[in-house]
This record gives sequence, structure tokens and C-alpha cells, in this order.
Amino acid sequence: MSKRFPEWVNTEVVLKAIKMREEGILSKQLNLWIENLLEINKK
Repeated sequence: MSKRFPEWVNTEVVLKAIKMREEGILSKQLNLWIENLLEINKK
């Protein structure tokens, strides 16, 4: 059975996702992933 989330995440990928999220150009699915990964509460 595969895990839902990776055990590790590449820092460069996370930083790029955060930047794209701030710019509002991150896909809905990736936005949910980064929010869950970093435990970001929606505003």
C-alpha cells in the first residue's frame, strides 16, 4: 500500500510552490497539498 504523502520533500520544489501560491497561480490540487504539508490555515 502506497503512502499518501512522501516522507521527504525537495526544498526547491516547496519554495517554488509557496511562491506560486502567493502569486495565485498554483493549481487547486497543489495548493491543497502545500497547505496540508505546511499546515497552513486558510484565511
